[in-house]
Amino acid sequence: MTRSIFHGDMLTRLRDFFPETVTIQTPTETIDPVTGEVTTSWADYAGHVGLACAQGPSGGVEVKQSDQTYVVANWTIALRGYYPTTTEKMRVMIDGTAYEILLVQNDSHAQKTRILTRKVT
Repeated sequence: MTRSIFHGDMLTRLRDFFPETVTIQTPTETIDPVTGEVTTSWADYAGHVGLACAQGPSGGVEVKQSDQTYVVANWTIALRGYYPTTTEKMRVMIDGTAYEILLVQNDSHAQKTRILTRKVT
């Protein structure tokens, strides 16, 4: 029998550590039959709306090109719960800002999920 090192109520009691909410979205690609152009639309992933989370910066880089300069910032988002069906093909929305999912990490005790994301500004 495998025993968990996490108490079942631990994450619920730590609600103050997860002050924000996140929505996970899935893509749908549509191909224009005339032009062949691919359009991606996003929809909320069932059961993954308004999830409690905490986020913080985890690195980034400023990219300078001859005609523009932009910042690529990585953010780590910790979810209060275990969401094993979340994948790198999805995206994260927090306060109207979209984050590209780079990596989804689920812990070995099936208690929580952490997502490494990219935000380009």
